[in-house]
Amino acid sequence: MSMTAEFRTHVVKSPQQGGCSEAEVLACLQRIVASEGFAGSAQLVRFLQYVVGSCLRNEAGLLKESSIGVAVFNRGGGYDPKTDPIVRVEARRLRVRLTAYYETVGLGESLRISLPKGGYSPAFERVVEVPPAQAVRSWRGRRFGAVVAGLVAIAAVGGAYYRATATERLVALFWQALLAGEKPVVMVAADSGLVMYQDVTHRAVSLSEYVSGEYRAGAAMASRRYTSIADLEFAARLSGRPEAAKLGVQPRYARDVRMEDLQGGSVILLGARHSNPWVELFEKDATLRLAHDEVSRIFRVVNTTPKRGEAAEITVSPEELKQGIYGIITYHRNREGPGKVLVVAGTSVAGTEAAANLLLDPAKLRPWLEKASKDGTIRGFDMLVRDRNLAGSAPHAEVVVFHVEGSR
Repeated sequence: MSMTAEFRTHVVKSPQQGGCSEAEVLACLQRIVASEGFAGSAQLVRFLQYVVGSCLRNEAGLLKESSIGVAVFNRGGGYDPKTDPIVRVEARRLRVRLTAYYETVGLGESLRISLPKGGYSPAFERVVEVPPAQAVRSWRGRRFGAVVAGLVAIAAVGGAYYRATATERLVALFWQALLAGEKPVVMVAADSGLVMYQDVTHRAVSLSEYVSGEYRAGAAMASRRYTSIADLEFAARLSGRPEAAKLGVQPRYARDVRMEDLQGGSVILLGARHSNPWVELFEKDATLRLAHDEVSRIFRVVNTTPKRGEAAEITVSPEELKQGIYGIITYHRNREGPGKVLVVAGTSVAGTEAAANLLLDPAKLRPWLEKASKDGTIRGFDMLVRDRNLAGSAPHAEVVVFHVEGSR
């Protein structure tokens, strides 16, 4: 006997239709923006709040790309969506984050907020169980059929819940190894002032020169303390993870770090050698590295142990950076002390952001952690991601190389 249960959603086009109240929408919105996937992204939060608020005020017809660019992304009155795709890029990011929310912590939500493709007016969906077209019949008749349908429904929901919790457990195991040690994890942000100095002088600064600070003599540009907004956003989002609740994340500017700071526990470094010379200390175990030529301004992605079909080296010129970017993630034990080392770097700020976004998206990270996990632990790994460069953002990064310690 075949027994099936069918679940469908009833789409409510506005809060006033279908019994969906404004209070329900606002409560759901609050849970979404307070979740891990949104807590560290103020720009996406503003975007979602703006479009939902406009819909609640019956102003969905005014949600145009041009008006959103001015109201949400602070573009001026002369903003031209044809030359600046910020709204389209962030809309794609918002759709991805909403999907991830409802696949994990928002799995039990009875109301779903989405941003359908092709426009910027949000949709509100209430999940409604619809009975199967033909009731299951047996010797006990309809009552037994109703019980069976209910059990199938529970099993379906339970299966989805198990998948969500399995994702959370594996991702939590990864972050716990980094964030839940005996000391706060030290997160070293990139030095954008150093990047500007090297770009102007066409001379690379070694780690020993960087530590001594002699290269800054007479160079005002090199003395300025800059870092990228992508690094700050990563630190904020990482601090919101539950594994960091006890000891927290200790952000450090690269220029303020000393050797002893990196020997007490886990370390997270943002940027390649070009922007964070401390990375040099932790490349011994990594199979993927980023190298930058200060004269030609060409980035090289170096693969020290290429597998079949993988290139030993990928070169990215300044012109090519306008079209595509690369980011790397390397995760290994800390040879300078207890704990782990995580390096997140890119051929541009967008490349670093692409790698960071993958790390902080449980649904995208889990398949790769499964490949790296063995005997209840997660082995060291190296990952290369690639994406298009759209107005300085990388909305849909794909993994093109993945290496695991101890595998052939």
